Amino acid sequence: MTNTTKTFNFLIWFGIAGTSAVLITYAYLGIFTRYMADDYCLLVSLYSADVFTASWNKYLFTSNRFSNLFIIGFWELFPQNTAFVPALHIILWILGLSWLFYELKRFFKLHLNFSILLLLAELIILFTFYTAPNVFQVLYWRPGQVTYLTPLVLFSFASAWLVSLVNSQAQRNLKLYIPLFVLISFFIGGLSETINTFHLSLLSLVAVTVFVFETSQRRKKIALALLLSLFAGTFSALLAMFFAPANALRINPENSSPNLFEVISRSWEYTYAFLLGAFKALPTPYLAFIAITVSLAYLFFLKNQTAKWNRQFAWVFLFVPILTYLLIFATFAPSAYGQSYPVERVRFAGHFILTCSLISLSVCFGYYLSSLKISALKFTNTIALLLAITALLYPFWMIRQPLQTYEFRRLWAKHWDERQTMIYTATQNGETDIFIPALDGYEGTKELDAFPTFWANQCAAQYYGVKSITTFSLEEENVLDFFSE
Repeated sequence: MTNTTKTFNFLIWFGIAGTSAVLITYAYLGIFTRYMADDYCLLVSLYSADVFTASWNKYLFTSNRFSNLFIIGFWELFPQNTAFVPALHIILWILGLSWLFYELKRFFKLHLNFSILLLLAELIILFTFYTAPNVFQVLYWRPGQVTYLTPLVLFSFASAWLVSLVNSQAQRNLKLYIPLFVLISFFIGGLSETINTFHLSLLSLVAVTVFVFETSQRRKKIALALLLSLFAGTFSALLAMFFAPANALRINPENSSPNLFEVISRSWEYTYAFLLGAFKALPTPYLAFIAITVSLAYLFFLKNQTAKWNRQFAWVFLFVPILTYLLIFATFAPSAYGQSYPVERVRFAGHFILTCSLISLSVCFGYYLSSLKISALKFTNTIALLLAITALLYPFWMIRQPLQTYEFRRLWAKHWDERQTMIYTATQNGETDIFIPALDGYEGTKELDAFPTFWANQCAAQYYGVKSITTFSLEEENVLDFFSE
């Protein structure tokens, strides 16, 4: 092993250490997650009947997302599940993306160590979380988690499995896999109309690419069959959500539904505003992310390159920005149809798409730089090495963002647990109208209100099996009268 290879491997593992440290912090903070707002209503729906009946009733009367209760019902099989499910999502997403990258490496016959694939997966996940405007409502708050994060995690596994089947040399009976992929994509699609439209657009683009450029007829046949299966299931889920009876309860009859031109116009406008706002709000993280990937790609291709710059890769710099815009456009279309700019948690998929786009462009730019004559200059390589080391320090600095919330969330969870004990004690004493101290909401997520008729209070009352729940405010000097600290 040469010194250059040793240095590059050190950089990769140094990067993994930094990204893992931040992701572990995000995962650890999940232990302070408790039920809030919509959690109670979803649990009441879940426990009202078996999960199939409950999901059907929810589809008819409450929400068009017909798969959510199945996920929540599965997690509810485990005690204190809200505390470990965020960490599990992070782990599964890393595994799903790493598996997908591994299968893509095999498909394109690339010579990449698994450590590189792991770092790519962790970088994408970390910077998606870090740049998202409200990571709490996506990673920790379960109604947002199951709608905007879970489908991305599940789809990464479905995609990796598809590519692994294409890569396999064994004879496959597609008649067995096609209905399975339809069912899987239908279920994932039923979690969120926002992620659904993103997946539909992505599947369409990949299917067209395979049809046009894949030369192996065997691989083309398998890939197109499975891609169209995923598309069929995803599109069927979108139709099911679009025509859900529950939509009539959520639409304001005074505002007519927008026509196709209005949806396209708004989606285009929202996408532009999103991209402009993302770079304006967080230029430093994006610059650090680009510096990491460009410098590492430069050093990698400099170490392994055996041919000159392939001019076909120049098309990446044209098509990736266009495709990024179109994918985000499709993701925001449901919000445009609902006549509002996407709220913070809805924009999470947009940040994921943007992060994937930047890493693609940065890798190609690093490849391009490595092919120039400047790579023959020693000081250029030294600068690239120093840039990589400096940029890879940034994830260690990023850890301060989630840590800033530690004390508030720890104390909030402790108060929540003690307040739930108050509720159980009151019910054991025969009380049916419960009065408890109020807790602050967090990151735009509503807590129980001072009015027992408030929707969250009504759901919480049903969940605990009491007539009503009312909260009262506490002055700072009276906190210790009800809580331990």
